[in-house]
Amino acid sequence: MKTDVTALPCGQMLRKVIKISVLISLVAVMMAMSCKKDDRVELFQLRYPPPPIEFDILPGLNTFDTHIYTFSPLPTEYLARLVSSGYTDEDVISIEPKKAALSSLFGDEDINFISKVSIYVYDPFIPSHKVEFLYLEPVPFKSKTVIQLFPGITDITEWMKAEYFGVEIRLNFRENSPSLTEMKLEFDLRALGK
Repeated sequence: MKTDVTALPCGQMLRKVIKISVLISLVAVMMAMSCKKDDRVELFQLRYPPPPIEFDILPGLNTFDTHIYTFSPLPTEYLARLVSSGYTDEDVISIEPKKAALSSLFGDEDINFISKVSIYVYDPFIPSHKVEFLYLEPVPFKSKTVIQLFPGITDITEWMKAEYFGVEIRLNFRENSPSLTEMKLEFDLRALGK
C-alpha cells in the first residue's frame, strides 16, 4: 500500500522553523530571568548535638509501620553561638540545615534495611508544632553504615531561636530490622544573613 506524503513548500517550512526557534528562545530567556541567585551569606554554623543523638533500633521491627524516635528538650545554644560569632540577632535572616548523617553508632553495622528517613524539628512545649528539615527517600539500596541526608530548604529559625527544641526521627524499613542496631544522628545548621 502506497501513501502520499505532502511536503511543505520551502518558504512555509522556513517560517515554521523560525517560529519554533523564536518560541524556544523566548522560553529560555524567561527561564533565565526567573532564576535568582541566593545572595545570602553564611554567618556561622550550629552543630548538633554534641554529643550526638543516640538511639537503638530493636530487632524484628516490621516494614509496615513508621518507627518514630523523639528527643526533647535539646538546648539550641543559639545565643552562645550568636555572641561568639560577633553578629546580632537582626543580622540572622534564616537558619537552615546544612548537612546531616544518620549512622550506626560505631560505624560497623550495615543499615541497608532502612528505606526512608524523615527528620522533624519541633517545639518541646507544643509537640504538634513541627516541620520536616532533613530527609532521604528512598535510601539507595546498597551496603552502608552511614546515610547522608538531604537538607531541606525549610527555614527553622523559629525553633532554633528558642531556648530548647525537639527532634523526631521517622524511619521506614525495606525489611525487618535484623538485630539490635545502635544508631546516632548528627547535623549542622547554618545561620544566614544578607
